[in-house]
Amino acid sequence: MLKKITAALLMTIAVFTLHAQSEQDLATRFRIAASGGYAYRLGKKPLANDYYKDIARGPVFDVGLYYFFNHQSGTGIKYSEFSSFGSGNIITGQFVRSNVKIRYIGPVYQSRLISQSGRFHFLSAVSLGYMSFRDNAAFDQGSATLKGGTLGAMAELGSDLRIVRNLFAGAAVSVYGGSISTMHINGTPVKLEAEKRESLSRIEASLGIRYYFF
Repeated sequence: MLKKITAALLMTIAVFTLHAQSEQDLATRFRIAASGGYAYRLGKKPLANDYYKDIARGPVFDVGLYYFFNHQSGTGIKYSEFSSFGSGNIITGQFVRSNVKIRYIGPVYQSRLISQSGRFHFLSAVSLGYMSFRDNAAFDQGSATLKGGTLGAMAELGSDLRIVRNLFAGAAVSVYGGSISTMHINGTPVKLEAEKRESLSRIEASLGIRYYFF
């Protein structure tokens, strides 16, 4: 009888320990995410013009740090940088070579759904932040730096898959929105008409590494 009680007690302790470890794994508070991928700008482009098509697509790099209040929700901050290069004739007839950078930084609200095993994390996020635009452009007659900034928004859906304990592989699809109404050309502000605003909106797909820790 004593052996049975001892065995039952040991089994109870083992189950409790495993459960506590599982809860500990699932309740990881901090999440660091770094990703790389490809993005496509969604603004209107002149038809049949390779220059505008080239500067509309390119690589993107994202990094974020998040804190979860509980299993389901958290907050954090995200930085994203989109790059593109292009050369060709613009609508004015001039030949130009562009090196475009579009950056986003802002606070994020994130929701999380964890599978029963804790191996899969499904996430969604929304954000309002600051978007900046910079184009180091070279023309036949010289060069110009075009800069601008605006309030932007971001929405994201993604999933994380556990590789080992706290290390995950992740994938995400993100959409950014924003447009510039005033462009600074070599430091001089130029007001853009409504139909000629510089759209910073884009959609991107990315893959990366996530690390969860307490």
